[in-house]
Amino acid sequence: MRKTFAFCMAATTLCATSAMAARDDFDRASLGNRWVVTSGSLFITSDQMQGSSLSLGYFKKSANDTTVSATITDNNAAEIEYGAVASGDIAGGNNAFVKLQSQNGLGSFDTAGFYTGNNGGGDFFTLAFPVPSPARLTVTFCGTVATMRITSSGGRQVYTFDYGTSFGTGGGLGTYGSVSLDDYASRAGGCKTDSDAIVIKSSNATDKSLSK
Repeated sequence: MRKTFAFCMAATTLCATSAMAARDDFDRASLGNRWVVTSGSLFITSDQMQGSSLSLGYFKKSANDTTVSATITDNNAAEIEYGAVASGDIAGGNNAFVKLQSQNGLGSFDTAGFYTGNNGGGDFFTLAFPVPSPARLTVTFCGTVATMRITSSGGRQVYTFDYGTSFGTGGGLGTYGSVSLDDYASRAGGCKTDSDAIVIKSSNATDKSLSK
């Protein structure tokens, strides 16, 4: 739903609005054929993407992209919710699945996961501090290493995880619970090092979405 306005000073200057190769603000009544749903059901409600639990889909225009982002809103503090950004060959199931999850009953995001497939398990961990909703989740791949950047009114957190494999290009979104996703964007490239990133290697956190 976000509206962005920018002006280019010269033809060689990249506009802020064109920095992303693919965008979708979901400002319409139905999802249409821009998206391919590979699992569950995805739809538009109040100009935001929502879906049934464990739903996943990819955006056709993101076929060549490795940086994917979306704004995630927790709509029901009493339930488990996550919003996920997927990167790679989503149609073939060979993709990273990086999610921001709320399971503390407080309406804030308290956990996250570097998973594969469609919530297919991997490394799930507790965030350094809870993230108020809504939050912006951006995932970038540099070779086999995924970088998760979370920004919200509560500040910024950065995490990295080495999958040990690459997933190719492509971008999409996943849902669980009554979460809403908005302002989807993706682009090619985006590799950079964050000196303040927390490296995720292992965790004892319990993912309550896997027990439902």
